[in-house]
Amino acid sequence: MIVRKYIENNLKQLNKLYFDTNSHKRKLYYSKLAILELCGWIEESMDNIIEMCANRLLKLQATKTHVKKQIIDRNYGFEYKNHFIKMLSSVIGFMNIERLEKKLDASKNALLLSALGTLKNIRNAEAHTHLKGVTRHVDSPSITLKLFSQVFNGLKDIEIKLKLIKC
Repeated sequence: MIVRKYIENNLKQLNKLYFDTNSHKRKLYYSKLAILELCGWIEESMDNIIEMCANRLLKLQATKTHVKKQIIDRNYGFEYKNHFIKMLSSVIGFMNIERLEKKLDASKNALLLSALGTLKNIRNAEAHTHLKGVTRHVDSPSITLKLFSQVFNGLKDIEIKLKLIKC
């Protein structure tokens, strides 16, 4: 089950620190950390959804272990198609992915996909650069909180609808 409380509290705390400081460089640090925290949470949440699905649907412990070690543990990203669907297809197959996607709330899924795309671009820029000066701009943690809400609602919808899939 994906949990909202801890990451939301972390993002809110980073947002408070962001608005409490007058240092432009610290604002950049808090913004960058908020992005990295959220993206880490997304990867963990996607992994959790896959593992719960595998544990619910698969019978053999050896198969469950294979999914964990060879599919989940070898995944390093949070793109919907390239990472999440790739892992999910290994557990439920593409036929069931089509069934799942038909059941999803279209607006939640569209916001999820949009937020993931936005976060991927921001995360890549932040993860592969360092702060060289104070003229850079990174969105405040409050923007990251908004993206978090879109991602959480989309992943929660997937988690709920995935439980209805019977293989």
